[in-house]
Amino acid sequence: MGFYSDDIIKEVQDRADILEIVSEYTSLKKRGDSYIGLCPFHSEKTPSFNVDVEKKLFYCFGCGAGGNVFTFVMNKENLSFPEAVRYLADKYKVPLPESMNSKLSQEFKEKREFYRVNRLAAEYFKLCLFHTYEGKKALAYIKKRGLTRDTVEKFFLGYAPPSWDGLIKFARKKGIDCATLEKVGLVIARKDKKGYYDRFRNRLMFPIEDVTKNIIGFGGRALDDSMPKYLNSPDTPLFSKGDNLYALSKIEKDPSLDVIIVEGYMDCVALHQHGFRQTVASLGTALTKKQAQLLKKYTAGVILSYDADVAGQAATERGIEILAQEGLRVKILSLPEGKDPDEVVKEQGPQYFQKLLDASLDFISFKLQRAKHGINVNTPDGKLRYIKKAVDILGQLESEPEMEVHIKNLAEELDISPQALKKEVYRKKLANNGLQYKNSQIRYNNKEFNKILQVTGFYKAERKLLKLIIDNDTFYRNIEEKIDERYFTNPKTKKIAMVLFDIIRQNPDGKIDVAQLFNYLDEEGCAELSSIMATEQAELVSQEHIDSLVAKVKEGYFKESILKVREQLKQAEILGNREEINYLLNMYQQLKAEMDELISHSTPGKEGA
Repeated sequence: MGFYSDDIIKEVQDRADILEIVSEYTSLKKRGDSYIGLCPFHSEKTPSFNVDVEKKLFYCFGCGAGGNVFTFVMNKENLSFPEAVRYLADKYKVPLPESMNSKLSQEFKEKREFYRVNRLAAEYFKLCLFHTYEGKKALAYIKKRGLTRDTVEKFFLGYAPPSWDGLIKFARKKGIDCATLEKVGLVIARKDKKGYYDRFRNRLMFPIEDVTKNIIGFGGRALDDSMPKYLNSPDTPLFSKGDNLYALSKIEKDPSLDVIIVEGYMDCVALHQHGFRQTVASLGTALTKKQAQLLKKYTAGVILSYDADVAGQAATERGIEILAQEGLRVKILSLPEGKDPDEVVKEQGPQYFQKLLDASLDFISFKLQRAKHGINVNTPDGKLRYIKKAVDILGQLESEPEMEVHIKNLAEELDISPQALKKEVYRKKLANNGLQYKNSQIRYNNKEFNKILQVTGFYKAERKLLKLIIDNDTFYRNIEEKIDERYFTNPKTKKIAMVLFDIIRQNPDGKIDVAQLFNYLDEEGCAELSSIMATEQAELVSQEHIDSLVAKVKEGYFKESILKVREQLKQAEILGNREEINYLLNMYQQLKAEMDELISHSTPGKEGA
């Protein structure tokens, strides 16, 4: 948390009315001890969003969003944790101390100054576009590209003149030195260390905003033969290409609306102008995991619309993998050869582009189409080559209905038996070596797949045990000598256990404030804790039941540890490392003995099953 002490955070949390805050975004009705309403984080017709005023928590049974009042404000207002604290402190008149952690406070102040500098730079570029002689050339280019004045204003487009120090002189008048300009990537130090020069010169400028509409960087399109044609800001304290998406601040946050992803700024701006307002650009870089995670907060599905050239198609294939791994539904728009989205929508019109969107291929159909490229399937040899590639692709599918659909379509296309094709696919799947195959699969069209770990008896037991500890103040003291956080094997419950047990050790006689636990957890941990608090029962029953629950959790730990040691033994034997083998054998025997002793002294029962 860093910026504020625990006492300050607790005071803000106590003062903040979660019911009042949530009611600003959705209508709530009292039902029993809770309030329910339509979820403000996803579209739904039946209310599944729950607010527990007593515990100061919210949870959606539909999308799994959950947490405390800070979590809610962070998600709805796109704020960091310190910003959420300040937001609520201001709202509920909680005074915040001026003297905070000096290093973090300085960083925070610098960041706010960098935002101001970038905003002033954007205003300078806009001024140069509309009010300088050199800007006429940029305006002519904008007109040639078909952009309207409204579009230019919406995206705050500007122009960086050819001058080597135009921005430097402007900034100096505003009291901004070159060292600050360099930190945000607007100027470059000369090689002889005798001054600086403007990074962007004779370029059409595209300010890049984050989700809170702060300008974090720039992209510049050359208006002469300068290379590169598109130049981005370098990595700065505010900006990293792989962490942001151009125009993300301009789209709606709605899981029912697919987001179109294009490569270039101009493609993105042109599509917005023609009515395709759910469009973002990937800042001229291959899509990254962080960009996919950002998109997940806005939509359930994406449509990739990269150029039809070789580089564009390669970027498309890489993008599919990354987006699908984050649980997004992925489709691919096929553009005419040699065309980009900007050219297509201008030359053929928005209706034609909409038809291309409607005809977008799912990722398997796209891969099959790509696999067929350059193969004459009308010859026996060509048909067999294509079948081999197609079988490799279909072997990636885990969904039986999805596989059936593609096998049926492919069989009809190639005029072969669906049964023969299906047999080949399953032969390929079996060859993928059981566990290795399962671990390598991606269920591309299931948004929630990556959120939900396989539910096991051990996982359920861990969740129930955590709920019992949180809801019953004296419960942990009865079991503290029997269990600690190391026995939790599920990564989500382990995060919670580490925080929970640490808080208990620091304050052994105090009441556990579940709302405060969320302040120490990441997004995944908050979602898991919300789910546990909303769905798990925590009635204290017999000591035998409690002992059995503890035993179930520990059994999961021993089984996983034994499995890991076995795998390490295999590797050590392959390498012939005798010392490592002996060490692992001793560890294996010790774990096995502890496991046997646990089973002999307890009845696991079905508490977690």
